[in-house]
Amino acid sequence: MKKKFRLQDIILLAIIAIVFGAIFVGTDYLYNFLAVAIGPFSNEALFGLWIMAGPLSIYLVRVPGAAIIGEVLGAAAEVIFGGTFGASALLSGIVQGIGSELGFTLWGYKNWSWPVLTTSAVTTTVVSFGYELFRLGYVHYHLPMILALFSVRLVSVFFFGAVCVRAIFKMLSRSQVLKQVQ
Repeated sequence: MKKKFRLQDIILLAIIAIVFGAIFVGTDYLYNFLAVAIGPFSNEALFGLWIMAGPLSIYLVRVPGAAIIGEVLGAAAEVIFGGTFGASALLSGIVQGIGSELGFTLWGYKNWSWPVLTTSAVTTTVVSFGYELFRLGYVHYHLPMILALFSVRLVSVFFFGAVCVRAIFKMLSRSQVLKQVQ
């Protein structure tokens, strides 16, 4: 693990932010469509896509704080690109980035295996769901509904924030784009 950001890390974080800002805007429109069909489950099913910038940033850059920075920059790009959630996406980006970062912090930034990605998926889900329990009004639902929403979010975050992040890392490693990351 590196202790501080290098210029190439900052450039990579900016690229991740731009790419995911565009993805976030695209999923905003998919969310609006799905919300009509499956209600609050649309947010939970897509949630994993909305948190990918954080775990991918720290997994590629491997500097403490990269998950928070990557997620917030991705949210900022979403706002700049005209996302439907507006400036509230920035606050969500902070919360999601903290959740993702927490998973790597618990392992001391020394391990980059499946258990760490899984921990990050769990901490991201717990932190973000705790925040949105009140923000989205889930607190007013009955417990079985809350548990169902949490479960869908956890599966989505694990798939996109762990499985997809690891797959992207493997592809980039095979292409030798990331020679400096072991």
